[in-house]
Amino acid sequence: MKRLAAIALATCVGSTAAHALEGTWTATIEGNGPERIHLGLRYGRTSSMATTYRMDALTGLAADQIHAATSTPVRFALEREAGRVDFDGSFREGKGAGHFTFLASAGYLESVRELGVDVTRKDPSGTGDERLIVLALLDVSTDYIRSMIAEGYRVPLDDFQTMRIFDVTPTYVRAMRALGFEGISADELVSTRVHGITPEFIREVRESGWDLSLDELLQARIHGVTPQFRAEMEKLGYRLSFDDLTSFRIHGVTPEWIGELRQLGYDDLDADELVSTRIFQVTPEFIRSVEAAGYRDLPMRELISMRVQGLDADDLARERVF
Repeated sequence: MKRLAAIALATCVGSTAAHALEGTWTATIEGNGPERIHLGLRYGRTSSMATTYRMDALTGLAADQIHAATSTPVRFALEREAGRVDFDGSFREGKGAGHFTFLASAGYLESVRELGVDVTRKDPSGTGDERLIVLALLDVSTDYIRSMIAEGYRVPLDDFQTMRIFDVTPTYVRAMRALGFEGISADELVSTRVHGITPEFIREVRESGWDLSLDELLQARIHGVTPQFRAEMEKLGYRLSFDDLTSFRIHGVTPEWIGELRQLGYDDLDADELVSTRIFQVTPEFIRSVEAAGYRDLPMRELISMRVQGLDADDLARERVF
């Protein structure tokens, strides 16, 4: 039975590689240092993929062709374990375009399965070749998969693909473990990459006096709760917890907002009052309109109460509310 299953899979993979996937490409040169090339590919009905490569990853493409002053024909290739992409087209002054052909590797998926990795697709849409070209472009090689398995991550192939997209590497895993994040999951690793939770950022946060959990670090990145923001608030007299600073960021309590309220005489507001001014839109304009109606120096709690009740300066003009 196992032999029949293996033969069936090999036949399926072989049929995937029997025909080529075709599409179009565009390219631009990136960076001021060693040249890197940004390739964008379009294929199928609506599929596209864009990735940046070192020049030495592409065979057959020379710098003088890329930077030629006139349109220059080119042929080059990207060869990966999941398949080979052959490009033809032209370059002029660092920009190129043309057509490509992708030929999938017949043995790639079986090699991945032999590592004990589930190759079942989470998203069944698209063709097998369309899946394999992404794996090739991202270089989700068996060497990469083995290296991540060695770090304790035996996940489905689609998850290895996601990890590759966001540059989750063994080096990054070890750096996070060195900072105390031992049991971090594959999804959490991807989230840290998505939101820019680098080892450098973690060290910066800790040097400022915070020892945050992974969830708190994610919140800090998502909402912009930085050591710099904390220092700005402390200069204004607000020595706050991480949760309070997060609330400030979520609701838009900024140094500028506090400054505007202070100019109107509200210089002793606590953290909860400041958040309430944002939630209920007790804006400087609203305060000035109330003052223009003859109600000056109202306590902030009364201004907030007006907003909660849906009252404005016109209501004050009709009858005395306070």
